[in-house]
Amino acid sequence: MSNKEEYKEICRQHPEIPVFSQYWWMNASNGDNWDVLIIRDKANNVIATMPYAIYKKFGFTLVSQHEFCQHTGPYIFYPTPSNSEQLSNYEKLMFEEKVFNEIISQLETLGADMFWQNFSPRITHHLPFHWAGYKQYTRYTYRLPNIGDADELFARFCKSKQKHIRKAQKNGLSTTFDMPTDEFLDFHRRTYKERGMDDLLDKWDCKHIIEEAKKAGQGTIVSTRDTEGTLLSAFFLVWDSEWAYYIWTGIDQNRKNEGAPSLMIWDTLEFLKDKTKGFDFEGSMNQGIGSSHREFGAELVPFIHVHKYYSKTFKILDYLRGTAQKR
Repeated sequence: MSNKEEYKEICRQHPEIPVFSQYWWMNASNGDNWDVLIIRDKANNVIATMPYAIYKKFGFTLVSQHEFCQHTGPYIFYPTPSNSEQLSNYEKLMFEEKVFNEIISQLETLGADMFWQNFSPRITHHLPFHWAGYKQYTRYTYRLPNIGDADELFARFCKSKQKHIRKAQKNGLSTTFDMPTDEFLDFHRRTYKERGMDDLLDKWDCKHIIEEAKKAGQGTIVSTRDTEGTLLSAFFLVWDSEWAYYIWTGIDQNRKNEGAPSLMIWDTLEFLKDKTKGFDFEGSMNQGIGSSHREFGAELVPFIHVHKYYSKTFKILDYLRGTAQKR
């Protein structure tokens, strides 16, 4: 059995593995150009997994992740002490160090010229990677944990967001969760064109990713329209058992003040309450976007980007092209 075949079964048994690391997502977004590290203990039990995408660039090999997902990185299956108590901080750190050292060892046998990935926010340190010469910098996302209590959730929103939602509701705007994929992609493309921007979704087979998410029961297209059926805002929603993610958003900029984007988020949170535990705005280092997410009461959550150049030649090329990794 190949690692990927085994990983398919691991994901089936562990729906808590982040959606961007799930077998179906890796297949949908990367085709055949991916694989997975499976880390075992001395008893041959699986203690960690780390899927990775494989890209070719100017004849060099990059081990990374799909451009359109927030994070991949290791997923660790922590041991449960026999006395049913939680691991001590010391035990947790020692276990992580063991896992990370094995991951590093396997990564460096792949023959790649470079490695980079964003690690899930659940991975809070990277010291073994640092000791092995990997570089790290911090990125941020915005998250709403514990979305089950609607009253408490609405109270977290700033007054302007509450006002926008009430305005949209009063004016009869409505949200649905079954928008056709082609209509969404056309709308997304148009909204970017109106802002003078290229739509990056055209770079990838995003239709296939969306359709696979729908098939897996872990994604849909959310859209908000006015009383005449005119589309005002839409986005691609994906989720796992822990978090839902707000990605690939299109908004009619001429009518955004009518409250459609805010109502869309509010109705989505209601839609998700029996599907997952929290909502991730899928991060942005952009000041304006981050400000909007904070107005929903979202918490600022760090996650780490880890990278290493194995090839000096590729590192020089990356610097000359101005695409080198930071720090």
